[in-house]
Amino acid sequence: MGRWQMGKAWRLVFATAIITVAISPRSLHAQNRNSPPPLSQVIHSFNIERPEATAYAVWNEGRVQQHEVWFRVLGGDADYQQRLRVFKEQAPPRSPDTLPPVSEIVYEMENNRTSDWFYLGTENEFFTYYFDGDNRPDGAQIWDHSKAVRVRKTAYNNGDLYEISFEDLNTLDDYNDLEIEVVLIRR
Repeated sequence: MGRWQMGKAWRLVFATAIITVAISPRSLHAQNRNSPPPLSQVIHSFNIERPEATAYAVWNEGRVQQHEVWFRVLGGDADYQQRLRVFKEQAPPRSPDTLPPVSEIVYEMENNRTSDWFYLGTENEFFTYYFDGDNRPDGAQIWDHSKAVRVRKTAYNNGDLYEISFEDLNTLDDYNDLEIEVVLIRR
C-alpha cells in the first residue's frame, strides 16, 4: 500500500470512529446492585415539602466532585398506577418543575413495588439527578404528574440520604403514593 492509500485508509478509520461515537447512545442505565456503601455520622436532618412539585432534584453541591448515587423504591399505597422516572444530567439544577429532555432518562419503573438498590455510577464531575413521580388512573392513556413532593434529607459526613414521597391527589392527603430512597455518597 502506498503512502497516499495508507493516509486515505487512516482518514476512513478516523472518520468511522467519529461517526460511531456520535451516533452511539450513551450507556447511562441504572445497574441493579446489593446496597450502597454505609453513610457515617449524622450531621443534621430536616424536612422539605414542595406543594405542586412533580419531581425532586439531587446534586453533588460541588464540595467534592467525585460521588455516586444509589436509589430504590420503598413502596407506596396508591389508588392509581405509579411511575418513577430518573434523569441524570451533567448540568446545574433546572428551575423547579422543569425536567431534562427525555433523552436524559436513565431509569423508569411503572409501579410502586419495593425494589432492590440501583446504582447510577461513580462520577468525577458535577451532575444533577431528578426523581420524577407520575401516576395514571386505571384505563387512562396519559401519565399525570404528581401533585406534591415531601422529602426528609439527612446529611452525613460522607453523603446524604433522601427519603422522597410523592402525592398523586390535589388534596395532598398522605404523601405515600410512591416512596423512594436516594443515597448520594461523596468520595
